[in-house]
Amino acid sequence: MRALVLCYHSTNVNGRDYACNDHLALRADLAAIEARGLRILPAADAVREPDAAEPRVALTCDDGCTLDALDFEHPAHGHQDSFLRILREHHAAGGQCVQMASFVIASAQARDELDRKDFLGLRIWHDDWWPAAIASGHLSIESHSYDHNHPSLERSVQRDNRRGDFHVIDNEADAQAEIAQASAAIAVRCGVRPRLFAYPWGQHNRYLAEHWLPAHGPALGLLGAFITGAPQPARFDRWRIPRLVCGEDWRSPAEFEALLDRYLRSGDGHV
Repeated sequence: MRALVLCYHSTNVNGRDYACNDHLALRADLAAIEARGLRILPAADAVREPDAAEPRVALTCDDGCTLDALDFEHPAHGHQDSFLRILREHHAAGGQCVQMASFVIASAQARDELDRKDFLGLRIWHDDWWPAAIASGHLSIESHSYDHNHPSLERSVQRDNRRGDFHVIDNEADAQAEIAQASAAIAVRCGVRPRLFAYPWGQHNRYLAEHWLPAHGPALGLLGAFITGAPQPARFDRWRIPRLVCGEDWRSPAEFEALLDRYLRSGDGHV
């Protein structure tokens, strides 16, 4: 796949500089992308057209916290512009009209539990913002599984309650519970089904990528699935599409600009 797919986390607010704040990083990265004349397209379009010749970038974000779309007063680090505000201001300042794919956890019960346990009950994991985000044209709501098989949950939908590892979603029942059920829940809340799936922690296995998703994904309306921590494959695999993660694959403006320049030199999505 020739598009460069990037991933951010709106909950990554650990200070007020690029290396520890994905909101500041996204704003700077948008400017760097524009400076190189790179087209930014929706992630779904990048999956539909994997062989397009022109260099392209797609933006995604994971976990679906409210900071994707709503400004937030952080208890330690002050006001944070949402990703949505950053995208709107980028467009208003003359940049491209960008749509970012927000991969959300579908289960309201799971999000409520995670909010209480991991985010001090700050109410940053509700889904009230999903329909308006879609209507804005700057965010799409996509699937990050039903409950992320998250280790902080008392109980996940995984058959043996083996939490904290998405590799263990390796059979029909678990795949239905984590992926099919997530698509249905998002459709009920938003009125549209997600078109994309991002494996929690980027973790995939052969059963999901080679069997279950090819067999069931299209019927669910899914076009492709994203992984992390893996090199660009020699051939496009729509159920194992690599992404680069802010804070892991690059940590500074200089590293990001070098990444873009490597991509432009390669011409084929390899960085």
